[in-house]
Amino acid sequence: MDKKSTTMCQIVIRICYFLLLGAVIAFPFLMRVKEGNPLFFVMIATHGKYLIYPFYAVVPAGYAALICLDKIMGNILKDIVFDKKNTKLLDTICYCCLYAAAVGLISYIIIALIYKSIETVVLLAMGEAFVALVIRVVRNVIKKAIEIKEDNDLVV
Repeated sequence: MDKKSTTMCQIVIRICYFLLLGAVIAFPFLMRVKEGNPLFFVMIATHGKYLIYPFYAVVPAGYAALICLDKIMGNILKDIVFDKKNTKLLDTICYCCLYAAAVGLISYIIIALIYKSIETVVLLAMGEAFVALVIRVVRNVIKKAIEIKEDNDLVV
């Protein structure tokens, strides 16, 4: 495995800790930015009041997923790849994504019923659910590889 690539990936994950913190701090301020300002984001400025609570609800899951990704990359750097610890970490990431998808779906339903429909929220929930599915497939592949590795170790 390419150690440089793995190390760079781990560095990017660690940078994401600070980027997520920055988003947590900046979100309320970005909602107040007026059109014409370079920091103006149409989605946040127009729909921020609907998105701020779901965003803050999924931040802990985001941090949990980042921690798990960081641990997986650390394990890979230690040549611990086909290990049950990694499948448990992937399980946690999957649950974090499913939690975020559930928050997004519930938020969409509440927003659609009380205010007006914002399709972006349901699209984000669908994306989070898809990521959970991909992670689950990768986890199952790794789990099967662990079983094959353990069988091969017993044969030798």
